[in-house]
Amino acid sequence: MKLSDVFILTGITVLFGALFMHAWVVPVTIDGEASVYTNGASMFSGDVIHIDIKVENETTLRFVVEDENGDVVTAESVVVGAGARVERSFEAETSGFYTFEVDTKGVDATLSIDIERQLMIDLLPFPLGALFLSFGLYLRKEQAATTTESVLDAELNL
Repeated sequence: MKLSDVFILTGITVLFGALFMHAWVVPVTIDGEASVYTNGASMFSGDVIHIDIKVENETTLRFVVEDENGDVVTAESVVVGAGARVERSFEAETSGFYTFEVDTKGVDATLSIDIERQLMIDLLPFPLGALFLSFGLYLRKEQAATTTESVLDAELNL
């Protein structure tokens, strides 16, 4: 395999991977009989977690966010009607790992989580993939130019 093909393949793979990583958001289905939904994220100062919940029946939702030391940063309970949608946001004041819990009190729900990064580190693979792809295309162009200049004719004697 030529080096240019390796860079082209790597660049395209990184670009598609970054597209799926950045744009693919799968909602989480919370079963009413399951325990509290818990998840976490490493966040820098200024990053924001957006949590969007749609419940099937009337319930009281409980949101709790803890820092990496286990200290409760924010806790809130909200009464929600059947089929209603609730959105809550949390902004990190300091860097660290934050754990968030959502308790639906025995009601089925659908949960969408989005993390808004302040530094846009999750967009770094896009220029990296574009750099690999453009370098691979440049190498292919250079190889094509040198191949056409040094064409050798050969005579075959049978």
